[in-house]
Amino acid sequence: MLTAFINEATTWLGYLQRGSVLIQIALFVVAVAAETRLKSRLRSPLLSSASTIATPLLLLVVSGVLLALQIPAGLLRYFSLLWLIWRAVEPSKHLLQKRFPKAPLDEIDKNFFRPVLFVLSVLTFFQMLGSRQSLSLISLGDVFGVTLTVGKLFTAIVATYLIVALASRPAHFVAWISGMFFGVKPQGRRALEVIVRYSLVGFGAMSVAYYIGINGTALVAVAGGLSVGIGFGIKEIISNFISSIWLLFEGSVRPGEILMINGDPCTVRKLGLRATQLRRGRDGAELLIPNQNFFTQEAESYTAEETSRRDAVMVGAAYHHDPAQVIAVLVDVAQKHEKVLSYPPPQAFTVEFADSSINYKVLFWVRNPLEAFAVGSDLRQQIWTAFEEHGIGIPFPQRQVYPMEWPPSKATSLRPQGLQAEQPMPPVNGPDASDTPPDSQH
Repeated sequence: MLTAFINEATTWLGYLQRGSVLIQIALFVVAVAAETRLKSRLRSPLLSSASTIATPLLLLVVSGVLLALQIPAGLLRYFSLLWLIWRAVEPSKHLLQKRFPKAPLDEIDKNFFRPVLFVLSVLTFFQMLGSRQSLSLISLGDVFGVTLTVGKLFTAIVATYLIVALASRPAHFVAWISGMFFGVKPQGRRALEVIVRYSLVGFGAMSVAYYIGINGTALVAVAGGLSVGIGFGIKEIISNFISSIWLLFEGSVRPGEILMINGDPCTVRKLGLRATQLRRGRDGAELLIPNQNFFTQEAESYTAEETSRRDAVMVGAAYHHDPAQVIAVLVDVAQKHEKVLSYPPPQAFTVEFADSSINYKVLFWVRNPLEAFAVGSDLRQQIWTAFEEHGIGIPFPQRQVYPMEWPPSKATSLRPQGLQAEQPMPPVNGPDASDTPPDSQH
């Protein structure tokens, strides 16, 4: 195999060693370098865009003139034509996008047009060299008892790529038909589209295998080996894939839904075949959760059936305040907030007799679960203001520090200033104790 390929490559080198071929290649390289240098110097975007088309077009005209003068320029014309087509794709796509704004031109260009253009360019190039047929007959070895050649391998690769790239269009059409005429729900259409797409890919892969010459017995043997590999190596991938299909049909996890993951509200961004992409509310981090986790672990959903969420705010008030007054103030504050739902109405409760305060809890409902944290912050600020207006105190731990002085001059008391009665200190034993600190006595 290697010897045959080297011999074929040697014939190509002999073709490229011709003087006329080298001149054409040199002209093309000079044109590309000149066009790159010219674009870097042009400051006008309009002139820069025009140069992308003008340079290959000019080179194509030059090759036509050379051919008219009976000068070999077929290779130069081939390269300049490919260059012109490649550069004309973007302007043509912009013009078509204005005419057909809903057409998936980017997808067609990326997944179909450019790959097909590349394949055709390779085939025509080998045809120009006059060795495409001989190259396709080079044997690469035996696969399941079938002789695999370069031509068969190249055709199989191209066919497989086209099947994978184009399978989404028929699948999308089938899903649209199912929703239009059979009333299938959106999540069911999405699941059906995935199933049809991968069924087409699998059927296409089997067709390519039969084209190469692999028989059914060999495919069964391959399937048996893959089943063992799935059981030991990629069972997690297969499990996530099946879980994604089930989630699509069930519709329990949908884009836009809000789930509680490890105590944090997360918005579902995209349901993939392997993992579900979520965006965490508190810091905007992107999370990837394997699909099978939704069947093996608990996850709280706030928008599966009902989008509203209940939250709570805790606050303490001093013991000498009437609990009924405190509850009335708390309910009034919650009712005045614009994002707190009127139904179910907010409620306040006495929940605990603590060491220095009576603790209360305010329960309220919000429409968007991601707004609960911000609404709770607003309510805490408004409760503080309302307590100040109604003279309700919020107790907090306090510490009073008294400086140590020697000798002590008067009695101290914990009573407020003005109520403190001055009393003489009791005498300290020892004749000189009032004048000398203990540390200085000998």
